Amino acid sequence: MSDKAEEDLIALVAQEQRGFRRVLFAGFGILFVLVAMSAALGVYYYAVSQHLTETSAALTETSARLEREAFDARIEADRQTNRVSNLERAVRRTYDEFRLAAPNEAKGAKPVAVLDAITTYFRRGPSVNEERVIEAAMLDNAAPSAEIHALVEGAADLLAWERSGDQINADAVGLPDALVRAQVAFKKAQADPAVAPLARAGDAWILYIYASSSRSNYAPADCDAVFQAVEASAIAADAGPQPLYWTAQCKRKLGRTQDALHDYVLALRQSAEISSSSDEATLNLAMNAFHGVGTLLIASFDAPESDLRSELELAASLCGKGEPTETGSPRMQLARACLHQAIKLRERLQQTPNQISGTWENMSFSYLRDGDFAGAFANASKVERTGLFPWNELVRGLSAAHAKTPDGLKAGREARRNVGFFEVGRFNPCELQVLLNADHLAEARLIVEQEHKGESLACASVQNPGRTVQTKS
Repeated sequence: MSDKAEEDLIALVAQEQRGFRRVLFAGFGILFVLVAMSAALGVYYYAVSQHLTETSAALTETSARLEREAFDARIEADRQTNRVSNLERAVRRTYDEFRLAAPNEAKGAKPVAVLDAITTYFRRGPSVNEERVIEAAMLDNAAPSAEIHALVEGAADLLAWERSGDQINADAVGLPDALVRAQVAFKKAQADPAVAPLARAGDAWILYIYASSSRSNYAPADCDAVFQAVEASAIAADAGPQPLYWTAQCKRKLGRTQDALHDYVLALRQSAEISSSSDEATLNLAMNAFHGVGTLLIASFDAPESDLRSELELAASLCGKGEPTETGSPRMQLARACLHQAIKLRERLQQTPNQISGTWENMSFSYLRDGDFAGAFANASKVERTGLFPWNELVRGLSAAHAKTPDGLKAGREARRNVGFFEVGRFNPCELQVLLNADHLAEARLIVEQEHKGESLACASVQNPGRTVQTKS
């Protein structure tokens, strides 16, 4: 090869190498730019992602807060409506008192008549005659002894509390002042052996008011105090329907089904002849008795008929037959018949739909006992439209998962969310465990424990003594 050809070849190779290097450098430059852009976009998308995450979390938190506020607002609205309704009934009762009784007619009543009025008041609740005698005795201030005057004072304070329509809220500390005054007066009256049993009966009523409040929610220690006070009173041997209701209600909430049913049946027997009365106290007694018997029949679903023969016969004779369209087991039909009687009495008392649902919600358990999930879901959905109740939301969530209705999925989510808003103690686990069979109880526990992380739906056999009501100093 000539020198010129060799030089041309070398020049060509050199030129190609320079071109290749330019392409290579350009490629590296573009690659660097792409890496830089990718890094910048990565940082940008990370920042956007973080912002979206924070925004989503904020929206979720806001949504949860708004849902809780709506839940609390609905509960409070129902509470206020019920309170207004209670006050309206108290006004009607007061009007009847003025209409039926001449002014000052009860003044100057003999001590025996005053003690009889207080006894009747503690046994069956307030009525026009007893209220007039107690209030007149308080105004006369002519009791034969300081202890009897204290007894009258305590009864008058208790009567004023009942008329006020007030309630002990979940965040309350101790007893309200009116009940503290009544309790102090009853303790003073106990110094006289002649009236000490009556004073203990009045104290039992105060203890029951606390035990049944949302502050205690039938805590075992508080119910034990009710049992002891009723037992220590003179009326324990023949309690009368109202003290029987106090003990039966506590036993029912603690899951003592057989004992509670016995007390409720006794109360129902004593209330059987008064359900036709127009007096509010007697109607309340009959309503509570029918409600209690119906609920306890559900709880005793598995009990042999031979163990409950007398109770079943009495319930059948007083509650009558169920609705013509009712289906299911005979015992659950009887339970619903008793609950329907309680509902009719609630309507006669002109209670609000929310208050009437206090009995309607128990119907759902009878359907679950019969395995009728569609019936339980339909009943629970009906109750939900009148208000929010711990048991009802739990049953609504449980039955929605089985009923497989078009509305079931949405309703189940809503019910579970509401379950999370109620405190676990509000579900009364001791009573719940006898209202549900083993499988449904396991499902209910799972729902509650999923919505309340770290808490369990268990019946506590020992309650913190600090929850027991103490008298203010």
